[in-house]
Amino acid sequence: MYSILDRYVGKNVILSILLVSVCLTLFAALIQLIDGLRYIGRGNIDFLFVLYYVGLKLPSIYVTFFPIAILIGCVVGLGLMARNSEIIILQSIGLSKLSIGLSCVKSVLPFILVVVFIGETLAPYYDRKSESEFDKMSNTIGISVTNAGAWVKENNNFYGIAAIINGKKMAGVVRYEFDYSGQLKSFRKASSGELVDGKWKMKNVIVQEMNDNEVKNYFMNEEEWPLNVTEKRLSILCELSESMSVLQLYDYIKYIETNGVDSSRYRLSFYSKIISPFIMLVMMLLALSTIFGPLRSMNMGARILAGITLGFAYYVLNQIVAPFSLVYGIPPFFGANFASVVFAILAVYLLRRKS
Repeated sequence: MYSILDRYVGKNVILSILLVSVCLTLFAALIQLIDGLRYIGRGNIDFLFVLYYVGLKLPSIYVTFFPIAILIGCVVGLGLMARNSEIIILQSIGLSKLSIGLSCVKSVLPFILVVVFIGETLAPYYDRKSESEFDKMSNTIGISVTNAGAWVKENNNFYGIAAIINGKKMAGVVRYEFDYSGQLKSFRKASSGELVDGKWKMKNVIVQEMNDNEVKNYFMNEEEWPLNVTEKRLSILCELSESMSVLQLYDYIKYIETNGVDSSRYRLSFYSKIISPFIMLVMMLLALSTIFGPLRSMNMGARILAGITLGFAYYVLNQIVAPFSLVYGIPPFFGANFASVVFAILAVYLLRRKS
């Protein structure tokens, strides 16, 4: 399956991608570390905790920058081969541009699968853990986020939140109230909750109150809960709820749609995760276009700059189109794929165009 030439081309490309991905990750982590220093002194946060927080973010940072690392790494790896006339030699023995491109794809594909696996398992877990730890260290309210939702502890009350909807409402909320001896006093379950004038109004509340001799069960259409989760804290929980894998996002979307809530925001995240391997292949096509397209006459520095510019342009276009698709009611699938399709067409155009 892998010929000698495949392994040779793959070795050059993979080493460059790994080097670039590590450098980008460390650079982004350093920026996040510097930014995190401003929180020292808030609550129990100190320098060691900021280091710990950034360390938990590393898998997420690595996954975020890996597509750009593929673009720059392929430009560097293939560019070095072109500078040493190795690309010309490969073409002189009968290898076409397509064959060289397939050698790159076959070599990088296993790494793409590994990064996708990290993005679906390690990155969401440690991302949620980092934000939960940060919130616990900086606030008096204890917050823990699991795959099943978020848990908030206030005094003797424990609140479970299954879903945060559009950063303003809760769905599937439960409340466990304990006395000072640790005995369960009451259990409440609300279908939804909304912050009104600084107070949480819960709807369709099922109540179970435990006394010494009996358990009382009753239903309330609306009840006010003493939950001290402000809009700012709710937005933090909302961001955490989006740090999910594809399967978790799929279940989450089904849950909120069952409750009659618009899921466009989460569908956009869902489709973005689904097409992430395709985005990485598009980045590789763009890198090949700098070697075989009209940019091949440039020197190495100019090619790397062109690669960085293309990667930055992709990021900007994606950040513009994706939110606009939500604002103007464009299907989330279109918003998630638009930038990738545009740059795939651009890569094919540059590859077919002669210098």
